[in-house]
Amino acid sequence: MADYPSAMSGVPFLLQDAQTTGNGNVLAIPPSFRNHTFIIKGNGTIGAGAIQLETANEADYSGVWAAIPKPDGTASSPITVVSSADVISTFTGLLNFVRARISTTITTTTVSVSYEGSHL
Repeated sequence: MADYPSAMSGVPFLLQDAQTTGNGNVLAIPPSFRNHTFIIKGNGTIGAGAIQLETANEADYSGVWAAIPKPDGTASSPITVVSSADVISTFTGLLNFVRARISTTITTTTVSVSYEGSHL
């Protein structure tokens, strides 16, 4: 198993950094963290594109990662990337590893996704 970075309370971590496709970076979430914020930023005018926030119990899991539920507990669908704007998604609960998979290719420009978590 490879080494993966671990989230630090209140410190943003880039899951995607100006990308158009791909699964992005995997981040380990400490078991004390209960509050999770994902910020999806379209870097300019977006022609199309969506992000699926995902979790797994193993960082190198090769199967289908689980979609992180919406704040109301219902199943999550991919989040449409908005041109030159931030879209914020939150989750409260336990997560082991997270990533932000680009489920629909970003066209015209790129997208960045950051994670910030805390135990408070």
